[in-house]
Amino acid sequence: MNAVLLALAGFFAPAAPVPAPPLAEQIRGTWRLVSYQRKETPDAPWTRRFGDDPKGYLMYDATGHMMVAFEKMPPPPMFASGDDAAPSPAEAQAVYAGFVAYFGTYTVDEKAHAVIHHVEGSLNPRFFGTDQVRPATFAGDRLTLSDGKTFRVVWERVR
Repeated sequence: MNAVLLALAGFFAPAAPVPAPPLAEQIRGTWRLVSYQRKETPDAPWTRRFGDDPKGYLMYDATGHMMVAFEKMPPPPMFASGDDAAPSPAEAQAVYAGFVAYFGTYTVDEKAHAVIHHVEGSLNPRFFGTDQVRPATFAGDRLTLSDGKTFRVVWERVR
């Protein structure tokens, strides 16, 4: 009888938790932008520079390359001149202020649970040639890249 009880106890014992896969494995793929929030300083309120429903994608591939592009919605109107190469200064400013795009390679710091974007090209000249550290957390199919102080970007895995 005791042997049967011991066998049953082992059968119903909770399984050991399965460790999460490495961050490098978890982030690989394509992600759709859910929200973008930023603060000018850690004490300032969160703002939504790209509106309540920005659109965009973040991609990490198996070769260590990445790219990100997203924009404010609704997008600005077409240029009044009808010439994509000749916007007015105000039109060009609106396009630039409402769009983020850069590409390069990435590495993962498993210990810090962060992905580092090594920017090779960018719409914003300030990002060109920099390393952008993005602390990462997961909740189901959602990836949040945030320093917890001045930026918080939420992505949803594309399936």
